[in-house]
Amino acid sequence: MAKTPELNMRELVGWQRKFQVWQYSVSHSVLLLRSTPTQEHPTRIDVAFSDVTVMRVRDSFASLLLSETTPEQAAAYASPDDIRRRNLYLINDGEGYVAAGNCAWHEDEGNHRTPSRFGPLRGTA
Repeated sequence: MAKTPELNMRELVGWQRKFQVWQYSVSHSVLLLRSTPTQEHPTRIDVAFSDVTVMRVRDSFASLLLSETTPEQAAAYASPDDIRRRNLYLINDGEGYVAAGNCAWHEDEGNHRTPSRFGPLRGTA
């Protein structure tokens, strides 16, 4: 997919480390991306998208850059019904995207088994 013009796009946060899709809860419409600790990066980072209506994500990303689009830019990725009252978050300038009500992230000293700060998502330690 082509890169979205950066006109009025707001870059939120980025990391130069691997992230994986850790869990998606259908009943709560929550997507959790996680970067687990490594020797180079000793912390864990969880990125949670809530109230997800549509997404296009890979199973993993070598790095993660999140940007929030304008409504006009969002229309290039999802239908108006999918993004109504939600934000469209681009992953790595359009490599992926998530339409969600909110996006939040948290960095801590946890490992892959430590519960997420974003609550007990069934099946996620």
